[in-house]
Amino acid sequence: MDLKYLAGVLKYVISTVCSIGLVVFLMYHIIGSLTTEVETASITFTTQEQVSEYDAYIFRGESLLYTSPGDAGNINFLLEDGTKVSVGEEVCQVYAGSNSAESGIALAEIEDKLEMLRNSNLEENVNYSDTQLIDTAINDAYYTLLSRMADGAAGYAMAKADDLVSAMNQRLIITKHVENFDRQIADLEARRTALITGSGTAAESVFSDCAGYYYSDIDGFEEIFSSEKISNLTLDEYDSLISSAADVSLQKNRLGGTNCGKIVTEYNWYIGVKITTEESRSYTEGYTYTVIFPYNSDLRIEMILDRMILQADDDRVVLVFRTNSIPEHFSFLRRQSVQIVTNTWEGYKVPISAVRIIDGVQGVYILEGYVVEFRRIDPMREIDGYFICRENDGTSDDADLLELYDHIIINGKNLYEGKIIS
Repeated sequence: MDLKYLAGVLKYVISTVCSIGLVVFLMYHIIGSLTTEVETASITFTTQEQVSEYDAYIFRGESLLYTSPGDAGNINFLLEDGTKVSVGEEVCQVYAGSNSAESGIALAEIEDKLEMLRNSNLEENVNYSDTQLIDTAINDAYYTLLSRMADGAAGYAMAKADDLVSAMNQRLIITKHVENFDRQIADLEARRTALITGSGTAAESVFSDCAGYYYSDIDGFEEIFSSEKISNLTLDEYDSLISSAADVSLQKNRLGGTNCGKIVTEYNWYIGVKITTEESRSYTEGYTYTVIFPYNSDLRIEMILDRMILQADDDRVVLVFRTNSIPEHFSFLRRQSVQIVTNTWEGYKVPISAVRIIDGVQGVYILEGYVVEFRRIDPMREIDGYFICRENDGTSDDADLLELYDHIIINGKNLYEGKIIS
């Protein structure tokens, strides 16, 4: 066998393969450089918030109500929590007899179930055409409970579990599996009445001694976190209030009457939060801030920063916020976490990966019809891989500024001003 001949053939084959590979490589990159395919995204308007989270304590003007001295027996609460009452209005009835621990527990369970079922019924005269909103609410409630349980906040999870059940019940109504929960509510109310009146006849009616909003529950902090203390509150006194042990078992007054609820006597109520002096620079007394209450399903309430309590020898500050808004079904749990919005940015949401600097100008390429054009941007904030950019106000100074709904190019090659995309 002629080895020289075979070596020559092998060299020729290898040379040919390499040549073909080089041609393919060059063609690939030439075609890639000539491609006109681009990926675009429409510019949208967004709002981003800077939020700080703190522990807050609620201050309200509250007047406790008591039955006459003696053993009260069972109390029949005539009003739902948060009901507006006038002076002299009947709020509950007291039935003589033994108020056993078993009947007290049963009544508490019935009250919890009644509240859950009332929240399950849909509002009247409201048309629910699909399940999208309620499914979102169910999903949010479910994962919030999981998150809080993972954080060890079992008390919060237990308190808010009924919200998840109520949302699932509402979905049953929307999907026409049930009409409402009126029958179940009526059955529970009948059982409650039987438990209460079974202890005897009504021995006393309790009337409101002032105008305001009636609540059947007490937490023992009514006289500790009173709104009367706000105007002269000091930092040391605030610390003292927090460390005060609430008498949550409060049942009797000095005369021996049993507590049967309270009247919230003022429209205004307050929250106090303790922060550092450095953090306080983000706040201005007299300004209105959005306060988010996670315990109340992330309800947002506009509150005025009423006072900033400082002390010369302390690097802490107490912020006191005020509002007269009393949302329906709002839980006034005395201590709860709040989130305060300290800054808000509104503008165009632009992916940082799409941003270019051309001749020292920061901007993005957009597709105007079939033509590539360059638009200037004015970033205000960088968040999670995006710029929040200033809105184009339509003035001559903003003629070259990015506009709402422009189609920015987020993926493309060899882009330049004036390039035609076929």
